[in-house]
Amino acid sequence: MAKRQRSEERGCQGTTKRLAPERKKHLYLLLDDWERGYSIRRMDVDDFNSDDDAGTDLPPTRFTEPPVARIEAEHERDCDSVVSHGTKIFAMQPGEASPGIPAFDTRTLALSLFAFMDVDAFYLGDQPPYGSKAPWSWTAVEPRPPFYASQVKCYALHPDGRTLFVSAASRRSHRSGTFSLDAERLEWTRRGDWLLPFAGQAYFDADLEAWVGLCRERANAGRLCSCDVVAPVAAGELASPPSWKIGEDMLFREDYSEQLRLGAKLVYMGGHSKFCLVELLFHKDDEHLGSGEDKIWPPRPRPRRRRVLNLTTFGVKYNKEGQLRTSMLQRGRACKMYKRPCDSGGSSNTMAFWL
Repeated sequence: MAKRQRSEERGCQGTTKRLAPERKKHLYLLLDDWERGYSIRRMDVDDFNSDDDAGTDLPPTRFTEPPVARIEAEHERDCDSVVSHGTKIFAMQPGEASPGIPAFDTRTLALSLFAFMDVDAFYLGDQPPYGSKAPWSWTAVEPRPPFYASQVKCYALHPDGRTLFVSAASRRSHRSGTFSLDAERLEWTRRGDWLLPFAGQAYFDADLEAWVGLCRERANAGRLCSCDVVAPVAAGELASPPSWKIGEDMLFREDYSEQLRLGAKLVYMGGHSKFCLVELLFHKDDEHLGSGEDKIWPPRPRPRRRRVLNLTTFGVKYNKEGQLRTSMLQRGRACKMYKRPCDSGGSSNTMAFWL
């Protein structure tokens, strides 16, 4: 009887559908180190040095692995038009000879081409089913945003998954304020004359029940900030400014001067309040390069200063006193360097994605 029961158990187990293992995510960096555009680098954060081994002055090293892909595009001084969606990275700044948007799929390592037109906002609809002859087309977003894209200070997605909050200068009145977009109705609402406290993108962290991002205040640059989530209310209703807390820990690398800092990007790595900070710096040994070059006649090619990427992974939590702190137990560090094709121009924004 027991033998028959074990046999039936094995039969039942054999018919049970096995769940596919969860795909491991990586940190993807979009670097302007190619004369014709950008290189996509993939990094495994599990290979980062532990905080005990690395210290605060980890020396930068060159990338030893080739890039996983390259995207032909113009180098822009302030390139904010690179976004990720699902497993794709969209580059929105194609070269003049290219009429579309190249997209790199991190799962298939394949490149595709998408259309982008004029200065209006467009979104890409659902991809047609396999075998369909229907085109995969863009749809214009109407009405246009009530602010200028160049005036955006920060933005954060509400945990409802459909409401986007943006702090910027208004298109009509030029007053700074915070707006929300209902992504299903495509309706913009002014929420108040206050700004969210972040620089760039902030992320909702379920464990902290708050938005988390880099602090926008210059006096607290390099620190985290957590902010209460603003409720997505009906159109026309103003909201009070949310309360926020500034983190206790300095995350920027302190052995680099302010003149060497180019930008920073905070990347949310998912559950258990884990983040990665990517700093973009000039190499400190190249600080003297380029000084006084504009006064030399005849002009000569500028020396190429090396860019340094300082990467730090960490956890975030509130301590017993309610202060926002980083977890040393989850820290990891890496430091890479590269050169741009030319030293002038280029983006000061770090483009990094967790996919």
